[in-house]
Amino acid sequence: MKLLNGATLRTLQFGSMVLATSALVACGGGTGSGGSPAGTVSGTAAVGVALANASITLTCKNGSGSATANSNGAYSATFAFDGPCAITATGGAVTIHSFAAGAGTYNVTPLTELLLDYLAGQLGTTVSGLLAGITSNPSYQSALSNSTVIANAEAAVVKLIKDTYGITLSSSSFLTVSFTPGTPGADADLDTLLTAGAILSNGQPKASLASAAQAAGAAAPISSGSSGPTGGTGGSGTATR
Repeated sequence: MKLLNGATLRTLQFGSMVLATSALVACGGGTGSGGSPAGTVSGTAAVGVALANASITLTCKNGSGSATANSNGAYSATFAFDGPCAITATGGAVTIHSFAAGAGTYNVTPLTELLLDYLAGQLGTTVSGLLAGITSNPSYQSALSNSTVIANAEAAVVKLIKDTYGITLSSSSFLTVSFTPGTPGADADLDTLLTAGAILSNGQPKASLASAAQAAGAAAPISSGSSGPTGGTGGSGTATR
């Protein structure tokens, strides 16, 4: 039997490696349809009490995912996507919304509803229009992926609550702060807001507060192609959610 020389053997080995790598990519290899990388979005859905066993759906710029929250409202979804993503949590008669800039921790609470009101005002749309446009509107995608825009919007919501109800939230990073229902901090903030009437039993912000958030956002618009607010004269805050 004729033995293969070293050069021929190395060539065959390299060819086998190429075939194995090609097979891995064809079977997924850590990416999803369209080449989107796999990532995990997790957080807590709560409205003053945990949104236990809530259905969580995520609709992203590219890709979509789903999860079921546990008894503490905690959820985690790992799937192939490109952010940002709209997040909807539904439990019984309660449906509330949020968004994720990318992989990481993103809560779904009445405060994230208010955050969306403010951002919708900045972008000259409604909450429903903003959420629907995540998959196709470049301006919405840019704003909801911009950490500075998000942080400024959170700070504006915190200020609005302080000015309106005299309540100082425990964290201005309520979109991404980790918390467990029934403990001090972010969950206690929701309890306080519920007691004050700022949020309702269905998880929605009080209508007048939602309108005020949208009006405040309209007063600090994000211009097309801009990474942050441009100022402005504001609006009526009467747009529908």
